[in-house]
Amino acid sequence: MSKREIILEAIIQEYLSSGEPIGSSELKKCMDIEISPSTIRIYLNKLAQEGALVQLHVSSGRVPTNDALVEYWTNKLDPMETLEIGNAKSFEDSANEYGIFCVAQKKSGEFLREIIEVKGRFLILTFDKKEIVLKYSDPVNRFLSNLIGVEMRELKSISAQVGLYELYDKLDQILSHEPLISVGEAQLYEIAKEHSDGRFIEQLLNYEFSFGLKEGIYFDGFVPYGCLAIKQLATIEDEEASLFCFGEIDSDFENFLKGELK
Repeated sequence: MSKREIILEAIIQEYLSSGEPIGSSELKKCMDIEISPSTIRIYLNKLAQEGALVQLHVSSGRVPTNDALVEYWTNKLDPMETLEIGNAKSFEDSANEYGIFCVAQKKSGEFLREIIEVKGRFLILTFDKKEIVLKYSDPVNRFLSNLIGVEMRELKSISAQVGLYELYDKLDQILSHEPLISVGEAQLYEIAKEHSDGRFIEQLLNYEFSFGLKEGIYFDGFVPYGCLAIKQLATIEDEEASLFCFGEIDSDFENFLKGELK
């Protein structure tokens, strides 16, 4: 890593930990390598000119910008890694500590395998162990034929998005139960209030919606500006699950998730 990258990463990590603007003296104390205070000040000014840092007040230190944090999390978080959560209660306590909203749903283990048309009157959707009967519709038959192999919860999410309410209701009857993890609703409302944007709350509180998301990190557009969401697979007390976490972009997602990885 270059000196610029080392200094910027140190600033971001210290800011995530303390929540306070970082000056050259604070930065010098937390760095593992020998860099003179004058060199640090030069790089602080350079990073500010580049748009990676901003000084909120004349007398204060600097904080990373949203763009700098987007780049940092894109490089630091790995949504393709399966999170091992040994104790759901401890995970929820940690989410509360870091101010992060999380919901996890157990995977059903059921996948759409076949669609059988019955004399133009019914459609039988065959899963691994279950079947669902729908009234016949040629457009529905064609649409669902493209979803062979889709997991049951993901199919439920898709059915809600496209208005297949008969299918949604029947899947809901099969799948309805409490999530394995649900924590941070208070933080969610606080973030919505702070950003004056409550449109996403209802969506996030629909615990099934994240099954329609691919594993990945989500920034502006999907979530409000200044926020971050991550979707990844998890094993929670030996149960395979889909995990979705959301918070402000300056929440310490790295240490929160690192505490669960083995």
